[in-house]
Amino acid sequence: MKIFKKWWNNDLSKGVKFVFLTLLANGLPAFLILMTLPNFTEILFVWTIKPTINARLVGVMYSNALLLVAFGAFQLKWANTRITMVVITLFSIFATVLTFFYLKPFLAHPWYHLAYWLIMYIILFFAAPYVFYTHEKKHGGKLPVQMPLTNSAQSVAGLSILFSLITALGLLFNIELVNQYWPWKLPPLVGGLIGVLFITHTAAYTWALWDGDWLRVRPIFWQAPITGFFFILLPLLHPNDLHPDAKTTLTLFYAVAGILTLLNAGIILGYRKTEKEFAHEK
Repeated sequence: MKIFKKWWNNDLSKGVKFVFLTLLANGLPAFLILMTLPNFTEILFVWTIKPTINARLVGVMYSNALLLVAFGAFQLKWANTRITMVVITLFSIFATVLTFFYLKPFLAHPWYHLAYWLIMYIILFFAAPYVFYTHEKKHGGKLPVQMPLTNSAQSVAGLSILFSLITALGLLFNIELVNQYWPWKLPPLVGGLIGVLFITHTAAYTWALWDGDWLRVRPIFWQAPITGFFFILLPLLHPNDLHPDAKTTLTLFYAVAGILTLLNAGIILGYRKTEKEFAHEK
């Protein structure tokens, strides 16, 4: 409790902390259920997710949110948390709206499951944009660059934007087409939520290029190798859920996930020396 009180009273805005804690209250239980008991979503989750690989895929989505919260929660300034808030704000808006287009899976469960889901997301729907707008107006804008993005970092960000945007548009607007190139079948709601995740990453990498400062935007690069690794693990953990003829699509899946994982990891490693020198100078 003392650690929490100390954190609550540090220099990081309480508005940002409220958004982080709300997302944690929503995301952590979902992550634990989907990762440890993916076969019991009919009982334990807010809608039934089949096959098991898709439950774990949604779990990876939540892990990404928790990673970004973990990165942001230990910052003390708005400038270092705002790229995380870009992701949270957009996801809160799009995921809430998406719910009303895919109510059928929720309505198959007890009413309080949907009520819990909507309450959590509606809180974030209003709180996250408000916090982002007010804090960016007061503390944001185009800030001085302390550690500029290298040409390599900008190129990886650009590639990530292109991949995330194409994937997001396909998942949101033509799930049937995406399923022809995906190693397993994605239901519309699962595909839509993963599409929203990729939309937020598109925006965050775009924000990174606009901001231009590695120290402020590195969380979006940090999350990529971990999230990419989780994506790669899914087919290995659930081979029985893949299409019988998934050899070609699986190779493509591994290639894309592997390349983006390695490229982002390479950028992170490339900044290690510069970060140490910067910390030493301070």
